[in-house]
Amino acid sequence: MPYWVHVGSRVARSGGSRKYGWVIKLRAETEAAASVVGEALELAEAGTGAIHVKVARDVVTDTDVAIEDTIRRSLTSCFGWPVIGEERGGEVPDEGPYWLVDPICGTRNFASGIPLFSVNVALVESGEPTVAVVGDGSSGDILVAEAGQGAWSLGPGDPARLSTSRLSLTVDFDAWPKAGAERDRAAAQLAAAVGADRWDVRCLSTTLTLAYVARGRLAGCVMFAPSGREHTAAGVLLVREAGGRVTDACGKDWVLVSDELIASADDEIQQQLLELLQRDEVDVQQPA
Repeated sequence: MPYWVHVGSRVARSGGSRKYGWVIKLRAETEAAASVVGEALELAEAGTGAIHVKVARDVVTDTDVAIEDTIRRSLTSCFGWPVIGEERGGEVPDEGPYWLVDPICGTRNFASGIPLFSVNVALVESGEPTVAVVGDGSSGDILVAEAGQGAWSLGPGDPARLSTSRLSLTVDFDAWPKAGAERDRAAAQLAAAVGADRWDVRCLSTTLTLAYVARGRLAGCVMFAPSGREHTAAGVLLVREAGGRVTDACGKDWVLVSDELIASADDEIQQQLLELLQRDEVDVQQPA
């Protein structure tokens, strides 16, 4: 799978000699992460390998683990900073940069042959994601963002700057609480969104939806209970650098320890979603 890296003022396509001129100057960290995410997408193309049940309907594939190991080796050899991953874990350091890696977000999709998944890598500095690289399993594109520098899609052709858009009026609802009253409330809020008939509603079951918000394919997404910062940090930076908004369910700016996540193309969509989630009249039916 071709990917693109910055070479002076030009870029070269992996596996070929054709060159294209462009003006993005990426950090060395971004280039290294983009390169290894390209390798990860090639591993994903080869298939799932064995599929293992973690608990209930939660599964992991051999490819999840192989991708995380590949990314860990590459980033550690280049920079030596800690890596915290979905499958192998890790400890957030008291100080200094560290990497967050989600080798395949949307493993159930991937294991079921549905190409809606992403490979997420983020660099965290001073408690904030400052570099994001997301591999789009549905297209093979690699999306990158750097804090204060914008977000871009790198692929065969000139890089395309990412920009959010409300035009689809489509909103994704995902990352469901596991059980109990919180899951019931999330289900009621989804029903309220459908009943409002203000947006088309999707449930894509992957943080690839954050990349879709950044690309203008979705107007917004709601994640009721994201299971870890490694799932969301890269996509959050993409959305922010593409011009979108990201908050928690109370409307406060999203941070790495936030329990919920709402991302939108603009302030108006964000406010509409926040009002939906904060409605007191959402009726949660309790089981008899």
